[in-house]
Amino acid sequence: MKRPADDARAVNRIELGWILAGRLDPLDREAAELARTRLLSGMREDFSELDWQMPRTIRPEAARGARVEPVDLLEIGIAERHARHWDFSIVVTGADLVSHYGPQALATASRSVDVAILSTSRIDPLAAGEEFSTEERKRVLAQRIFALAMHLLGRLNGVEHHDSRGDVMSEIDSVGVLDGMERYSERARDELRRSLRDVADLRLEEAPQRRSRPLFYLQAGWLNLREIATAVRQARPWLFPLRLGRLSAAAISVLFVLMVTAEVWELGMSQPAARVGALTAAVFVATTVYIIKRQRLLVRPGSRSLTEQMVVTNVATTLCVLLGLVTTYLFLLLAVFVLALAIYPASLVESWASSLAEPIHGSHYGRLAAFVASLGILIGALGASFEGYQYFRHVIFVDEEV
Repeated sequence: MKRPADDARAVNRIELGWILAGRLDPLDREAAELARTRLLSGMREDFSELDWQMPRTIRPEAARGARVEPVDLLEIGIAERHARHWDFSIVVTGADLVSHYGPQALATASRSVDVAILSTSRIDPLAAGEEFSTEERKRVLAQRIFALAMHLLGRLNGVEHHDSRGDVMSEIDSVGVLDGMERYSERARDELRRSLRDVADLRLEEAPQRRSRPLFYLQAGWLNLREIATAVRQARPWLFPLRLGRLSAAAISVLFVLMVTAEVWELGMSQPAARVGALTAAVFVATTVYIIKRQRLLVRPGSRSLTEQMVVTNVATTLCVLLGLVTTYLFLLLAVFVLALAIYPASLVESWASSLAEPIHGSHYGRLAAFVASLGILIGALGASFEGYQYFRHVIFVDEEV
C-alpha cells in the first residue's frame, strides 16, 4: 500500500502482487520465484524512477482441480488486490485454464480489474514431452513465466501488440515464442512508462480528505477517464451480441414475433418520438442494472473503504454492459427498419396502422424500429440472465486469452 505523500518513493510506488494459487509442484514454485525475481530486477532497471514492489502470497485452497475457469481465479486476484491495495496482481496456477475463445489458453488478462491469470500447465517443457534435465526444465519454465508475466503486465497497462523481434509484446501464437522474449521494445517501454506514471500517483483514498461515496465516484471516475476508456476498449463490448448468444437469441426471437403483430405496428408508429426516446433510455438503464445485479458483476468494498481501483473496475464494467446492450439495440433497430421497408407492402402497413391520421413516412418506420428494438432488448436481458455465471463474467472481464 502506498504511504502518504511526504515519502517521494512511496508516491511513486508500483505494487505488483504475485499469488500462487492451488497445488504447484516444488519445481513450478521455484521457477515462478525465479521469474518474479527477474521481473522485479528488470522493472527496477527499465523504470528506475518508480519504486517497484512485488509481494508474494500463497492460496493453496484455490484451483484444486486439473482444469479451472479463469474467472474463479480472477475473483481471488481481485480480492487480494483490493485487500492489500496492490496496483496489479498476477495469479500463477498449475491447473489448465478453460478457454472460451480458442482451443487452449496459457494466460488471460483483465484490464478492467488489473488482474492476470497465468498457467504453468502448458508452458512446462514436460507438457510437450521435451527432454530436459531438472535444472534446464526449471530454467526454461522460469523464462516462459517471466515472458508471459511481462506480456500480461503490458496488456494490463493498455500496451498494444508490437511486431519487434524479441519484444515481449509480440503476438504469442505458440509456447516456443516465449523462449525468445527478453524485454520490451523502446516503443512498448514508452507506452508502459506513461501508464505506470498515472498508476503510481497518490490515490484518492490515501489523501487525508474525506469524501462521500457519490463524490468519491465522481472524482475517481474523472481522474481515471483514460484508464476506464482503455479497459472498455480492450473488453470490446461491441462483440457481446456475438459472444452472448442467449441475449441475442431472445432479442431476435422477440423481433420476429412483434414484426408479425398488427397491434405492435399501430402502437409503435403512433408513439411520439419523445416518448419512444424516453422508453429507450429507461430500457437501457433497467436492463443494465438488472444484468449487473443478476450476474453480480460489481466489486463491493464490504467492510473496507472504497478505493479508486474499485471505482475504475465498477465504472468500466457498467459501461461494458451498457455498450453491449447499445450494440444489440442498434442491430435490432437497423434490422426492423430494413425489414419493414423491404418486405411489408405499403397497403398492409396502412391497414395495420389505420388509426394514424397522417400519411405514413420514414419517421413512422423509425419510431416503430426504436419501439420494437427496445422491447427486444428488454426481453434479451432476461435471456442474458440465463447465461452461465462463469461464462458471462469471462465475456465481461477477460480482454485477452493468450
